[in-house]
Amino acid sequence: MGDYFFLNGEILPSSKAVLNITDLALLRGFGIFDFMRTHQKKPFLMDRYLNRFFNSARFVDLEVPYNRTYIQKTIMALLERNQIFEAGIRLVLTGGYTLNGYSPSSPNFFILVEKINFPTRLQYDQGIRLYFYSHQRELSHIKSINYISPIAIRAKIQASNAYDVLYHFNDQVLEVSRSNFFIIKDEKIITAADNILLGITRASVIDLARMHYRVEERSIGVNELWNADEAFLTGTTKKVLPVVQVGDHTIGSGSPGQITRRLMDLYAEFENRNS
Repeated sequence: MGDYFFLNGEILPSSKAVLNITDLALLRGFGIFDFMRTHQKKPFLMDRYLNRFFNSARFVDLEVPYNRTYIQKTIMALLERNQIFEAGIRLVLTGGYTLNGYSPSSPNFFILVEKINFPTRLQYDQGIRLYFYSHQRELSHIKSINYISPIAIRAKIQASNAYDVLYHFNDQVLEVSRSNFFIIKDEKIITAADNILLGITRASVIDLARMHYRVEERSIGVNELWNADEAFLTGTTKKVLPVVQVGDHTIGSGSPGQITRRLMDLYAEFENRNS
């Protein structure tokens, strides 16, 4: 984490940025967040991430106490103060301090700046394995702070030597705990459309892919996953990351495929154009 955070109108040393234990984020897990990053030291696609953050807040009936311009200026000030070469930027809005342990009050709002942990070069080159787990996130279309499921099974994920967990539910493949998931079959790119978070990176990759391939946003059956030629995930800190194994099943040849590699290159070019 960085040395300075923003909390309720002030930039503070990280040791002094604290909340009272009556906050609903602690007592009930009630709050929303979003996470963006820099590219070449500048916030990347910041408007899109702020749009999603404000949409999440509206859905759970929380009011963001600052306008977009103020938040943008605060992010720039935090980046300058923390001096992290490439930073992650985490915006969090909580339910506030509750009088009865259940009802929200005035939200607390804070921004954290932190070092990004991208996948390794080897993971991009050779692909990663995912743990397969039956689960569907509640309010999956927003970024809730509730990540109890993937954290609770962290030992199982680690024991299976997996990078992360891929959710499935009612015979449908959904999403990775912090990323979106795609399969490729017969040069057709397919990704789930319902009961998932519509990621910012996901949208960019779909736009890029449609210039060269057929793309379908629809339900993905588990059997389709087992018969896929290629698979990959997308996310703010993952970009386009090949998936070569899910559970005990090898995807395609067991190596990152040609289309996945092309999408990795296309996304890298997109980053440079939009930095």
